[in-house]
Amino acid sequence: MIRLSIQDRLLPGETIQEKWDAARRYGFDAIELQTLDIAEAARQARAAGIPVSAICAGYRGWLIDPDLEQVAIARQDIKRLLEVGAEIDAGCIVVPIYGRSRNLPDNGTGRSNEEDERVFLEGMRELAGHAEKVGGTLHLEAINRYENDLCVTVADSMRLREQIGSPRVRTMGDVFHMNIEEPDLGASLESAGEHLGYVHLADSQRLEPGKGHLDFRTVFEALDRMGYQGYASLECHLSGPSDEVLPRSVEFLRSQMPAAVA
Repeated sequence: MIRLSIQDRLLPGETIQEKWDAARRYGFDAIELQTLDIAEAARQARAAGIPVSAICAGYRGWLIDPDLEQVAIARQDIKRLLEVGAEIDAGCIVVPIYGRSRNLPDNGTGRSNEEDERVFLEGMRELAGHAEKVGGTLHLEAINRYENDLCVTVADSMRLREQIGSPRVRTMGDVFHMNIEEPDLGASLESAGEHLGYVHLADSQRLEPGKGHLDFRTVFEALDRMGYQGYASLECHLSGPSDEVLPRSVEFLRSQMPAAVA
């Protein structure tokens, strides 16, 4: 059964309990941690039995940051997030970098693509080893060509995952980025098979699902065919007040799911 989650920044409330109360009221099944004090929120979630689907961001630097000191800091921070995530059965979402791409003028890392990949794989193998040690999981997200140029498609995530060589690394799809890069959203998700660990949801213009033209029925039908049992989580902007737009978005998403899943 596909479970719906939502990033904490989209929910009203100051504490994870207040945000979870709102999420449950809107019809979500879990919360994705992003902006709260992650270690403290995870502790409170565990104590209160609040389901956490994943940890998104929460670390400094990037795994292919132009500054190698920031690369080391990113690795250090992600190791700690893996430990926190393991305690609440929540994977950690990672990307190589955000906001730097050779597909834009003068916007690369200062290294070659081959060197970036070497640095990334070196870091991910180190992190995967730590994940294996503590029981954590890494979700490797593909993001569009204007925000990075190393892991752009689901196929890129799968290729890199294979080179990392750890069962604790899963592939992740974000349908907003996929709408830019993939010719068929459903087929791309299905190509990940059993290695698909997580899905991000947003509509075509990055608003909540139901406000654009993205074909969510195709997405959910593919997830149903492949027997996906994980989370699909909202990572988007909102077109209006959360109390108004989020219940409508949940209703829309569940209407797009096959009857066996809804």
